[in-house]
Amino acid sequence: MESKDTIHDRVRARDAAMRLLNRLTAGAAFSAVVGVGLLGAIGAYTVPGTASTSTSTASSSSSTGSSSGLQTSTTPVHRSSSSGVAVSGGS
Repeated sequence: MESKDTIHDRVRARDAAMRLLNRLTAGAAFSAVVGVGLLGAIGAYTVPGTASTSTSTASSSSSTGSSSGLQTSTTPVHRSSSSGVAVSGGS
């Protein structure tokens, strides 16, 4: 049979390992949340076509009575006779 000191040493070592594992798990979860937030912020920053607030946009929209900050398009809209294509799946 093992002595009580050996059993207590093993219990202490197990408890220390569990505390370390808990800290590593919490750190990994926190890092994952920060990483997802960072990637989301980078993705939102790099999306093209977002409206920018400038004085020329505000002055041109105030003449129409709208202050949404959106710019009007000068390109005409064309009608296409082809049907749309839907893509699903990923392989």
